[in-house]
Amino acid sequence: MISPMIKYSFLVYHREYEDILDELRNLGVVHIVEKELEISDEIREKYQYLDQVDKAIRFLKKRENEHPVIGGKLYGKDVFEELLELQSRQEGIVNKLNSLRKEIHELFPWGNFSPDMITKLREEGIIIRFFVCPTRKFEQEWKEQYTIEEISVYGGQIHFVVISRDGEEVSIPAEEVTPSGRSLASLREEKDGVKEEMEVIEKRYEEMARMDLDALERYKNELIQELEYEKAIHNTTREAEEKLMIFEGWVPKESAPKLNRYLDESSAAYITSEPGPDDKAPILLKNKGFAEKFEKLGELYSLPSYKELDMTPFFAPFYALFFGFCLGDAGYGILIAVAAMVARKKVKRDFKPMTVLVFYLGLATLLFGLIGGTFFGINLYQSNLPVYRELNAMFREQGTDINMLLFYLSVILGGIQIIFGMVLKAINETIQFGWQYAVGTYGWLTLILGSLLVYLTSVITGIPMESLNPVLYTVLVVSGIMILFLNNLKRNVFANFGLGLWNTYNMATGLLGDLLSYIRLFALGISSAILGFVFNSLAVSMSGNIPVVSAIVMVIILLFGHGINLFMSGLGSFVHPMRLTFVEFYKNAGFSGGGKKYNPFRKLD
Repeated sequence: MISPMIKYSFLVYHREYEDILDELRNLGVVHIVEKELEISDEIREKYQYLDQVDKAIRFLKKRENEHPVIGGKLYGKDVFEELLELQSRQEGIVNKLNSLRKEIHELFPWGNFSPDMITKLREEGIIIRFFVCPTRKFEQEWKEQYTIEEISVYGGQIHFVVISRDGEEVSIPAEEVTPSGRSLASLREEKDGVKEEMEVIEKRYEEMARMDLDALERYKNELIQELEYEKAIHNTTREAEEKLMIFEGWVPKESAPKLNRYLDESSAAYITSEPGPDDKAPILLKNKGFAEKFEKLGELYSLPSYKELDMTPFFAPFYALFFGFCLGDAGYGILIAVAAMVARKKVKRDFKPMTVLVFYLGLATLLFGLIGGTFFGINLYQSNLPVYRELNAMFREQGTDINMLLFYLSVILGGIQIIFGMVLKAINETIQFGWQYAVGTYGWLTLILGSLLVYLTSVITGIPMESLNPVLYTVLVVSGIMILFLNNLKRNVFANFGLGLWNTYNMATGLLGDLLSYIRLFALGISSAILGFVFNSLAVSMSGNIPVVSAIVMVIILLFGHGINLFMSGLGSFVHPMRLTFVEFYKNAGFSGGGKKYNPFRKLD
């Protein structure tokens, strides 16, 4: 659910403005309203600086030790400036190292010669020239004509030198090159020195990650607080020759009494009001228990607008079921649930809700693994386990199997979620605009649920459909009138009819496509089971007959194969239910989104 908000308008005398602003920050409950004003250059530069600090933190976190030490540098700014200096030095070292590698690569075919010796020979009138040409174009006759020494054949090219006297003309159809003025040994020695310098910087990075990351994060929080303070000032209107300061903020209803107690004792004047139709109140989600763990998934798409329903508690059960359906292996479910419980004891506090979410997904996978009869790729319906043996025999008698039932189940679950989404859409429209705007949606629900109820009545009771046709026609007529003529009671009939026809076309073409999208649940589940079965077969067939070695090979193949399957199938099981939620479900639920997260003006720890 969305926490109710109260809008506050503050009127403060300019001399008391900063003191009151400091106290509001200490209370940490007011979300300052940001007005549509141009951001000053000073604030923009601080945003950019803060972004650099944040990147520095992420850079060091990649090197963070499992057991960081608190108490390195006293102030995070020193850490940040040193890190920038090290990164600048490292960039220069990388460029130098790349240049040396290129120079060594070019000089390598010529071997380790002395450039000083070549210079001395030139002073004595002996000229050494360097040539390169394709091996197939090298002529042996050149050796008869000139003094040639072959150095190497490298990359299909022959490298050779021509030794001549000063003034002697050398004419060879090959590319003449000028090698580096340094020896290969000196280049390699310098490269080793540069690499050592790089290692020193890398060690310093690791030391900073272990000793100074905490100080750098504190510095980031200081910058955020300073920036938020300046933003609060920026969004304050000055009246009466800048003697009165006016600004607005949003406060959750449950936090209002604490704020009111302070304001009543202060000199600040304030007015409270409920959110109006045009107000964009910030969103604070207040779900409990199971649904709370799925809030982060919903935020990946968008927060709801203030006036609409929070979809988190409604999509959470479906998402868990769909994840389990896609992965569908009881063994994997147990593994995921156990791993989540172990991780919950070791991860930081902020990540504990995610481990609980993973635990729920593991339980859903276990459930559908038991339904589908798959345990680490083993088909339980083909085993001798009593329950599965009896179920398999029953399915055969009815001319079906578990895979066909899972196929139908995926479509049924999709239909249930789509209809549930339409119910939420009707409720959403009623809450936001009034029931007069939701008649069309109620009409579609009447059509779908009424027709389905008539059909099920015929199937369950055995009453022929011909006998129920009057009821069906009544459902069609009533729902047709609601859809085509009364879909919005605030519009005239002709506008309703045109829009009703357009909505009918969209629903007729969209509902079938949406329903078929849920078949992916069955497809992903069956592919996961097949891959597990394939790796089991490979482990048995490729392990051989040597007693100890066979067992080792089998275990390696099973671990590797099921590891790949768990990763690939787990990724698909995470992504595809999310797509069904954010596309099919949200669309049919009429979700608009676009809410801005509640971010109170507060001190950071």
